[in-house]
Amino acid sequence: MQVRYHCPNSECVAIIEYEPLESSPGSIDCPRCKQTHPLNVSESMVREKTVDNCAVCGNRELFIRKDFPQKIGFAVVLVAGLSSIYFFRTNFMLAYIVLAAAVVIDLLLYFVIGKVTTCYACRAEYRKSVLNPAHEGFDLATSEKY
Repeated sequence: MQVRYHCPNSECVAIIEYEPLESSPGSIDCPRCKQTHPLNVSESMVREKTVDNCAVCGNRELFIRKDFPQKIGFAVVLVAGLSSIYFFRTNFMLAYIVLAAAVVIDLLLYFVIGKVTTCYACRAEYRKSVLNPAHEGFDLATSEKY
């Protein structure tokens, strides 16, 4: 199991990754600010590789989402949109083909990309773990609490 989170120090912008999370390391030092951060790895994380609470902040409210980089998704939409606008002026059919190709690319990525468990409070991400059936998709009302 792998955990990836932003350093809790407000003055630091480092992203900390730790793998494997099979044993409880107790704490991790930030590579940038050198501050020590505690990690509370539960027994279910060790034995079953299932996330039941956040090891970084201890929060029990987590959600599951697709592990897709949003910048790549934005780039696909931007390129498809701009090229289809161009082709609407020159070749009407080609504009629709570009938009259909963007839909097909999106659909393929949807089935290929895996899922990640994310903490509502600190946005820590847990990869290479068994998905907990108690966690659902993102809920805006729960996110508003944090």
